[in-house]
Amino acid sequence: MNKKRVLLLHEDRLLNKLFGEKLESAGLTVDAVRSKTEALNVMEQKHPDAVVLDPVLPGTDLVQLIKTLRGTGTPPTPVIVLPTTRPAHSDTAKEAGADAVLLRGANPLNDMMDAVYAKLGMDKMAAISRGLAFHQDETWLKASLEAAPEVLKDLRRALHEVSREGGDRAIMVEFYRAIHGFAEQMAVLGERPLHYLATQIEMLAHDLGKFPDQINPSVLRTLGQAIDFLSTLLPDAMRKRLSDPGAAQVLVVDDEDGARKIIMAAMRVANLKSMAADTPTTGLSALGVQDFDLIFLDVGLPEMSGFELCTKIRALPMHDKTPIIFITGMATFQNRVQSSLSGGNDFVGKPFSIAELGLKALIWIFKGQLGVT
Repeated sequence: MNKKRVLLLHEDRLLNKLFGEKLESAGLTVDAVRSKTEALNVMEQKHPDAVVLDPVLPGTDLVQLIKTLRGTGTPPTPVIVLPTTRPAHSDTAKEAGADAVLLRGANPLNDMMDAVYAKLGMDKMAAISRGLAFHQDETWLKASLEAAPEVLKDLRRALHEVSREGGDRAIMVEFYRAIHGFAEQMAVLGERPLHYLATQIEMLAHDLGKFPDQINPSVLRTLGQAIDFLSTLLPDAMRKRLSDPGAAQVLVVDDEDGARKIIMAAMRVANLKSMAADTPTTGLSALGVQDFDLIFLDVGLPEMSGFELCTKIRALPMHDKTPIIFITGMATFQNRVQSSLSGGNDFVGKPFSIAELGLKALIWIFKGQLGVT
């Protein structure tokens, strides 16, 4: 009986090899390619039984690609789409007729294998051993982390070009593709803190690539912070001190109902828990009885300014070192100085995006875990 053949299309070299070896471990014949042209050649010459592809490919119409790969046979070739952070990719893949569109779960490799088994009609219990989850394989993690400095170098270069050229969509798309591969590697390898951080960078980069008019100094500063911080987490000694931020508690103090809702929505998207206070008094009451890992403060509050409230918070023993981020519509030099003098750690200028707030929150929650606030 001939082995089932799978076409794997993924631009990232490490993930292309990693997914390929996982498929081969199940006794499948794998044609692992990195471009649309190579994929079409395999389809024409080898007629694979299924296709597994990453939806983030350069210069590719995802809808047309999926329709072409599925072919016109009866039944069409099953197409399994690997996960991304953006629902838009998943929706596009479904509209194009993809047979399975995966989400980033706890074990992406096994999720992929389950989809392949199902679409090929294979008994996964009878297939060759699926082996150990790859996040337990230190060789893969070492290879990924060794390649990371070059990825971060590319991200810094792209960010510099964006800051110099302004809202250049093409450069931002390249930035997105670079961080997408790293985020997916961290998801597959089970490095959850790095996965959370890289995924949030990925989300912000995707939004800016789609809406380059949203690129502003505050966003570029946040991306620069994130890249620099990510580089400090690559050594084992730093990375292993981090814990899953899912248990972190965030307090939002803002008198504007709309702003509170946006900030709390941003925390949900970043998988963070939050509660809100609409006045400094209610904020101080909450801080007096509960420990928080991060605080967002609006500058223009009733009763007292955000700067005054920050000074009072720093006098509370439970929160003398809790990271505090100011939110202001006036990101002036004077406000920057005052935010620092009052005990704040950082600020976000309005208008802000949900992805930027989530990224800023993760940076400071992790810094708080490391004690580098």
